Amino acid sequence: MYTRHFAPLLLVLASLTTLAQERPPAQPQPAAAPAPPAPPAPPAPPAAQVQPGLFPGLPTVALEPLLQRVGRAANKKFLVDGRVSPQVYLGGVDANDVTYPLLLSILRANSLGVVEIEGRLNVIPAYEMRFYGPLMANNDDPNIPADEYRTRVVQVTNIEAAQLVPILRPLLPQSAHLAAFPGSNQLVIMDRYANLKRITDIVRSLDKPAPR
Repeated sequence: MYTRHFAPLLLVLASLTTLAQERPPAQPQPAAAPAPPAPPAPPAPPAAQVQPGLFPGLPTVALEPLLQRVGRAANKKFLVDGRVSPQVYLGGVDANDVTYPLLLSILRANSLGVVEIEGRLNVIPAYEMRFYGPLMANNDDPNIPADEYRTRVVQVTNIEAAQLVPILRPLLPQSAHLAAFPGSNQLVIMDRYANLKRITDIVRSLDKPAPR
């Protein structure tokens, strides 16, 4: 009786056993390749070596004691802009031989300038001189050092002042200023006094009546 009821179940189990024996064994999966090592971090760049002034590698001197010595000799007081390098290149000049006019030339060689404000000579970057150069008359003054900055208004009579700007502009450094005022046919020039006189002479030489 029991054999008759369990016979179909025994037949199913026998079939499953036969299928399990005939199935091929599972192939082993290859091991995953190890991840490549992370590349080493690049070395940190070396710290930049800051050189004072505009002439790295050339001998320089401290600016403050130089100004103090020249100031005592010329009875002048200096005020140094915070952006000015504490060292300057003398260009082969002995520090003990520096006079006030020579100091101005040394500062110009270091892209600096001097402008007097309320009784003190302010040492500032040359590119800012156009904001401060004092206005002077058209008459030349031999007492003004060649490297002091001045502003001059030049009247043009026989030609248009605007026509002179592209002719004169290449003769001035970037720190200088040149502009034409068409209303009164005048030129506004700001530069070192020596170059200011030169540009004025050129304007007067060109400002001639047209030949007939």
